[in-house]
Amino acid sequence: MKKIIFVATLMFVCLVFVFSQEKESEAIRLTLNDCLLKALENNFDILLEAYSPEISEFSVRQSKEFLMPQLSFGFENYNQRYPTNWYAQGELINYKSNGYSVGLTQRIMTGGEINLSLSNQISDSTQKLLIVNPTYSGNLSLDFTQPLLKGFGPKISRREIKIAKNERDISIYNLKSTLIQKVYEVEAAYWNLVSAIESLKVNEYSLEHSKERLQKTKEEARIGIKTAIDVLASETEVANWESRIISVRSQVERAENRLREIINLPEDEAGRAKSIIPVDKPVVEKIEIGLEEALKIAVEHRPEMAKYKKMIENSGLDVSYYRNQLLPQLDLHLRVWYPGQSGDKLIYENDDPYYGQIIGSIKRSWTDAFKDVFDFSYDNWYLTLSLNIPLQDLLSRASLAKAKMESEKRQLEMEKEKKSIYNELLSTFKELKNNEKRLETSSLYRQLKEKQLQAEEERVRLGLATIEWLFQYQRELASAKTEEIQAMIDYKISTANLEKLMGVNLKKKNISFRDYNF
Repeated sequence: MKKIIFVATLMFVCLVFVFSQEKESEAIRLTLNDCLLKALENNFDILLEAYSPEISEFSVRQSKEFLMPQLSFGFENYNQRYPTNWYAQGELINYKSNGYSVGLTQRIMTGGEINLSLSNQISDSTQKLLIVNPTYSGNLSLDFTQPLLKGFGPKISRREIKIAKNERDISIYNLKSTLIQKVYEVEAAYWNLVSAIESLKVNEYSLEHSKERLQKTKEEARIGIKTAIDVLASETEVANWESRIISVRSQVERAENRLREIINLPEDEAGRAKSIIPVDKPVVEKIEIGLEEALKIAVEHRPEMAKYKKMIENSGLDVSYYRNQLLPQLDLHLRVWYPGQSGDKLIYENDDPYYGQIIGSIKRSWTDAFKDVFDFSYDNWYLTLSLNIPLQDLLSRASLAKAKMESEKRQLEMEKEKKSIYNELLSTFKELKNNEKRLETSSLYRQLKEKQLQAEEERVRLGLATIEWLFQYQRELASAKTEEIQAMIDYKISTANLEKLMGVNLKKKNISFRDYNF
C-alpha cells in the first residue's frame, strides 16, 4: 500500500512539473523596453500614422516639379491642293510642308517663364513667281515673360513648396504625438499588469496562509483545543480568499489583454495568445521639477505646439499670397528670334519669272537655313507690357479676409492648446503630490498592520483572542499590501503622464525617428 501511495505521489508531482513547464513555455517574459519596441513595430495606430510623412514627402516633391524644365517636341505634315483665279499663280496650286520643332521651358523663382525653341520647315509649292522652291526655313526664338506686380517674387512662386514642407512637418508632429501617447499607454498598461499580478500574489499568499491555518485548526479541533465554530470560521476564510482570487485573476487577464492589444502581440502557431510575464519591478524615482519649468519644457517639446506654429506659418503664407493677388496683372513680355532660310534658287529664262520658263536652279542644303539662324544673321525682337486689373478681387477682398480670419483662428487654437497643457500639468502635479503622500502613508500603514497581525497571532496562540479577529487582521494586512503596491504603480503612471505632457518620454526611452524613412 505504501508503495502504491509513493508511486501515485511521484506521478502526481511529475504531472504537475510537466504542466507547469508547459504553462511556462506558453508565456513570454517582457521588460517595459521590450513592450515599447513591440508597440513601435506592431501597433496599428503608429503604423498607419507613419504613412502620412512619407505621403507628404511626395507632395513636397510634386510641389517642386514646377521648377523643373519642360521639354517639348512638335511635328507637322501639311498637304494642300486648291484652285486659284489669278493668272500669275496658275490654275491649280499644290503645296506641301513638313515641320519639326523642339522647345525648352523653364519657370524661374521670380514668377517668370523662359521659353527657348528651335524649329525647321521644308515647303514645296507649284505656285508661280517663286524665287526659292523647295524652301528650307529655320527659326530660333527666346521668349521671356515676367509678372511685375501680381505673381511677382520668390515668396509667391515658392508658396506651394513651403506649404507642402509645412504639411510634411505637421504630419511628422502628428506621428510624434501618436508615439508619445502610445508610449504612455504602454507604460500605463505594463504597470497596471504588474499591479494586478502583485495583487494576485498577495491574495494567493493569504489563501495559502488561510489553508495552513485551516489545517492547524482542524488538528486542534480534533484534540479538543478548538471548536467546530473555529473550523467553520477557517473554512469560510479560505472560501473568501478563493473568491477574491477569482476576481483578481480576471483583473490580471484584463490588464494582460490591454497590454497585448497595444503592443499587438502575435499569437503562436496554434492560434493561442501567449501570456505576458512582466520582468521589470516598479522602482520609484522622485520627480524634482516645478510647474513653471514643466510648462516651459512642454511648450518647447510638445509636438502639438510645433504643429500649430507650422499651421500659423501656412496661414501667413496664404495672407501674403491673397494680398498679392489684389494687385493688377502687369506682365512684361520680351521676344527675340533669329530666322534663317535656304532652298533651291530658281533660274528663269531671260530672268523673267512671269513669262520665262524655269531653266535651272542653284541647289542649297537645309542646313544652310540653320547657318543663318546660328550666325544670327537676322535679329528681331519686340517688348510688350500688358495690364489687367481684377475688379472682382479688388472690390470684394473675400479671399484675403478669409485668409486673415484663418490666421487669427490658428493663433487662438495655439493659445487654447497652451492653456490646456497648463491645466493638465497642474492636475498631474496635484496627482503626483497625492500619490507621493500615499507612498509614505501606505508603507507605514502596511508595517503597522504586520506588527498588529503578529501581536494578534501571539494572542490567539495564548488563547487570549478568537480566530475571527486574526482573520480580520489578515484581510487588513492584505489590503494594506495591495494599497502600497497600487500607490507605487499610481506614482509610476503619474510620472509617465507628466513625461507625456512635457513631450519628453520619447527622449527618456531613447526613441527617435531614425527607424522611419523620412
